[in-house]
Amino acid sequence: MTKNLKRALKEQLLPIWNQPAKVNVGKHGLTEAIFTAIDHQLASHTLIKVKFLQNFESENLQADIQTITKKTQSQLVEKRGKTIILYRPAKQE
Repeated sequence: MTKNLKRALKEQLLPIWNQPAKVNVGKHGLTEAIFTAIDHQLASHTLIKVKFLQNFESENLQADIQTITKKTQSQLVEKRGKTIILYRPAKQE
């Protein structure tokens, strides 16, 4: 991700932080349903908020975030606690 792109995305983050998360990851963890939900949301929106709930247990949250970004072909824009913002450019037709 280039610096200019990251700067442009950061300008769009405030409204996203103030909205509810598009996807919540709970006690069942990273299931195929979670990856599918994230993928569908990224198809509709280029930036989405994903929240890891309190009952989500992980030994390595950073590794889980990397798994999500790899499986959904997205990029991490920002992380605050257990909430992340993911970016994936819209597909050109």
